[in-house]
Amino acid sequence: MNNYKGIVYALLSSVAFGIMPILARVAYINGSNPTTVLVFRFIISTLVLFLYLKYIKIEISLKKEQIFLLLINTIGYTITTLALFISYNYLGAGLATTLHFIYPVVVCIVGFIFFKNKMSTRKIISLLLAATGIYLLAAFKNSTINVLGISLALFSGVAYGFTMIGLNLKPIRNLDNRVVTMYICFGSSIGTALYGLLNNSITLNFNFKAVICYLGISVISTIVSIILLLKATKIIGVSSSAILGTFEPIVSIFLGVLFLGERLSIVLLIGSVFILISTVILAKDRYEHS
Repeated sequence: MNNYKGIVYALLSSVAFGIMPILARVAYINGSNPTTVLVFRFIISTLVLFLYLKYIKIEISLKKEQIFLLLINTIGYTITTLALFISYNYLGAGLATTLHFIYPVVVCIVGFIFFKNKMSTRKIISLLLAATGIYLLAAFKNSTINVLGISLALFSGVAYGFTMIGLNLKPIRNLDNRVVTMYICFGSSIGTALYGLLNNSITLNFNFKAVICYLGISVISTIVSIILLLKATKIIGVSSSAILGTFEPIVSIFLGVLFLGERLSIVLLIGSVFILISTVILAKDRYEHS
């Protein structure tokens, strides 16, 4: 019974994450843009998480080493989210999210090159599937996709892969995940605000619908999704949660078609499935060798 709870938590977390690109696209339609959405997302998330952690009396102080590592990872996460949210301007929400899911492959390759991790048969198959999926998505030219959008979404996945490696370092791993999330959101709010001020991309010419989207992205797609994921991880483990996490782009694809009228061809669907299968294979491989 407990395992079923964990599965439900993981799936609900994926749904919460999966609606984020839809909410972002709706915010864009209602006068906002990627930078503004992210600034509001991170400010609201930081404030809510800070109050929540204070309420449940979780220690939030950091050591010097942890501050430095969090700063580096915050830069990586800021770059990740900017690239991903800008890609929503050029790609369907589901396609952008699927391409972003290349990050487990990035972690695998970096681990093999720099940390001498073994490259199992499953990992090789996973890499080939991911490469084939990306080729299908990039090579099939139609009005749904463009090169800049694909490049940004893939770059967001690469940047996120490196960020995940940094967050897995021991000084950070010893911290409560909710504390790490709060500091990442705080740092990213500063990073995205600076980016917006430098290129004058922060706008206040948005309507009430955009505000609702900001709240949805901050509370549902950031805080609630993370808390649900942490609950799932405690019950069914990291790898099982990661496998169920592949439900996220499926949610984005379905909602994009349903609410935004996004087109989905057979070739694009096959390419997306290849990338998702590669993620599942990597998660299962990690589980069986842990």
